[in-house]
Amino acid sequence: MIGRYAELGVILLLFTIGLEISFRELLTARRMLVLGGALQLLLTAGAVVAVALLLGLPFSVAAVFGVMIALSSTTIVMSALGERGETGSPHGRFLLSVLIFQDLAVVPVMLLLPLLAGEAPPALGEIPLRLIEGGVVLVAILVSLRWGVPALLYHAARVKSSEVFLFSVVGICVLTVYISGALGLSFAFGAFLAGLLIADSEFRHEALTLVLPFRDIFAGLFFVSIGMLLQTEYLLAQPLLVGGLTLGIVVVKTLPGMLSARALGLSVRPVVIGGLSLAHVGEFSFVIATTALTLGVLSAGAYQLFLNAAVLSMAAAPFLIQLSRVLGNRLAAAVPQRGGEPEPPPLADHLVIVGYGLSGRKLARIARESGIAYTVIEANPETVRHELAAGEPILFGDAAHAGVLRSAGVDRARLLVCVISDPGAVERVVRAARAVNPDLFIAVRVRYAGEVEKLLGSGADEVIAEEFEALIELVVRVLSVYVVPFNEIEGYVDRVRAGGYAMFRSLRAPAGAGVDAKGRLYDLDIRTYRVAPASPLAGLRLEESGLRDRFGATVLAVRRGDATVTNPPGDQVLLPGDVVVLIGSPSELSGVGARFSGADEK
Repeated sequence: MIGRYAELGVILLLFTIGLEISFRELLTARRMLVLGGALQLLLTAGAVVAVALLLGLPFSVAAVFGVMIALSSTTIVMSALGERGETGSPHGRFLLSVLIFQDLAVVPVMLLLPLLAGEAPPALGEIPLRLIEGGVVLVAILVSLRWGVPALLYHAARVKSSEVFLFSVVGICVLTVYISGALGLSFAFGAFLAGLLIADSEFRHEALTLVLPFRDIFAGLFFVSIGMLLQTEYLLAQPLLVGGLTLGIVVVKTLPGMLSARALGLSVRPVVIGGLSLAHVGEFSFVIATTALTLGVLSAGAYQLFLNAAVLSMAAAPFLIQLSRVLGNRLAAAVPQRGGEPEPPPLADHLVIVGYGLSGRKLARIARESGIAYTVIEANPETVRHELAAGEPILFGDAAHAGVLRSAGVDRARLLVCVISDPGAVERVVRAARAVNPDLFIAVRVRYAGEVEKLLGSGADEVIAEEFEALIELVVRVLSVYVVPFNEIEGYVDRVRAGGYAMFRSLRAPAGAGVDAKGRLYDLDIRTYRVAPASPLAGLRLEESGLRDRFGATVLAVRRGDATVTNPPGDQVLLPGDVVVLIGSPSELSGVGARFSGADEK
């Protein structure tokens, strides 16, 4: 029963691990995956088998020990890389490639275990047929899931319910695991495949964010079940044997890991970190050990010996990973670097835009034209799918989830701008973003003035209310009509914004607190006229037009097409279509319109 819980933990863990990578990433790192993974697995297993045969163990037992010891824990290594943000580093990509290869290699190992137990192999004539059948079924699953999974998640996302979306993700996992088991493949491999296919869609980040809270539960379930399988009596009875095997695991796994990393051309630091980070036993080793015990390949004593040593090696893994970084840094400083691959810097100091409506699109366009790196978070699956196809750096998800924010790099960003319409969602986004990055500058656009104070209290640095901004623009237009000097208008607007709109929120502002427009230029008017083709002004110079002598009008500017001439000289010729800006007293300008239209000539 305990073994069932352990297997369930492995299945769920491999599903979350599959969500963190995708087929595209596997294809990108195919050289590392095939060459690095195969070298590490074959060199480690070969060394263990050779030692076991020298100690007089049967070949079947030696082979099982070789495979079990060659595997490493994807959970432990990926957790360590994720905590330090090193999944994209050279050693991170190497470790990920090796671990994926190990996980994939479990499938043929599980199929070959019955042969090691002495079961009769299938007839030679049946092997090609079985391979063809398995290949056809596997291709059919991959093809259907490749197009079916994104379609299902797309429709689930359109419902805009996180529960429906989560149930869809879990349903895909359960269905794939069931099909994998029905084909005689590993349940864990099916779960890994399901995660891999979901990760290849645009819904990867939201799915991973919803599943992540369960990952620690899965890991705890697995490790607790492994601890329950451990017999402390055996450990106390055979401390030297168990300790010697544990030390042997660390030693025999470190060198092949380093050699495989060096074969890929990595520099000293990734080689050291890669070798020591793999120097422990993985989750699938327990699955293989339990199956080998059931088939009679391993005796109860050998099973307990391996189980104790494996648990100790996994307990030592975090310390070995930390030690690898220290040694790697020191050796990298002492040994001249030849070649190697520089670590790509992660996206940092960028802009994160939440919402891709009209405002979000304009912000993204301005950022793109200004050379500012940015990422967009959008909850509309149709928009995400369309913009991804256009090459926009956009991801699907709810920005109120910390996992989605980290996927967009909020923990390294300089500024987050939230331009979504739901006030409650805006507040959740602000709180989540502030928790992820306390130093982040958060700017928010809201619709109504009543939301400003609440969002400022939630952690926003700047809150722009559309209601206030529209009123400010209206006030600017009103004051402009009364010809209030523009510098005074600007000063008034600046004071309003600097005070958080306090001047507008106060219904009883003291007299004289604002702009005094009384008595300002009421005897002047500014008007704009277009020269009609029938106007007698067409073809005349300004000095010949009589605008000043007859109407007391002064020409401020003449606009022709896209060009504007301010303070035009007297010899400026007026042409049909010109737009002329005049200033003068309202009484004198009252009849100038007919001069421009030509009505006074009729």
